[in-house]
Amino acid sequence: MPDTLLELGKRIRKERQQRQWTLEQFSEKTGLSKSFLSQIERGNTEPSITSLKKIAAQFGYSVVNLFPNGQGADERWGYNNRPAEYILNNNSYIKDVAIVRAEKRKRIALPGSNVVYDLMTPDMKRKLEVMHMRVTKGENSGEEPMLDSPGEKLCVVMKGILELRVGQEVYRLEEGDTLYYPAHVPHSWRAIDGDSIEVIWILTPPSF
Repeated sequence: MPDTLLELGKRIRKERQQRQWTLEQFSEKTGLSKSFLSQIERGNTEPSITSLKKIAAQFGYSVVNLFPNGQGADERWGYNNRPAEYILNNNSYIKDVAIVRAEKRKRIALPGSNVVYDLMTPDMKRKLEVMHMRVTKGENSGEEPMLDSPGEKLCVVMKGILELRVGQEVYRLEEGDTLYYPAHVPHSWRAIDGDSIEVIWILTPPSF
């Protein structure tokens, strides 16, 4: 089994045990089955981004924080220091300028899939989150729709063709197309066609 899957499972188990939650309690909090969580913690199954969001939310931080920083990533970035609730309830804006060099981006490669996210914004303290997603044909966001914090989400297809379902509506997005929608509405995506499918996601507030 992939090392990333094992490391992810170990991290989730450690976080759960630090909070002294049993698997049964963790299941109640996340809405995920006890057996499924056990499989994740042992690195025996491939969780979708939707499942990881549910898990990370109970720990009080971003999915990003479940993954180790890549080579050169800046440890000062506070991915887990400002959960989405902070952003929603805080009207102040950060005024400093931040630059993220291409080689220092935080990268997330979902275990067992060909889905790679590069986080292009430095931390969760701001009102905006931007991600560059690269996928291969046939990949999707998972069987269960995603639900983000109340806010807005924008999808920009840079290469290839993406199918995006928002609520009951299905949209086919080709290169150059954009779609923006309420982030709290159930949504999912599927990579339809293209040798290289690349998408920019913009979220406000940060909720990945």
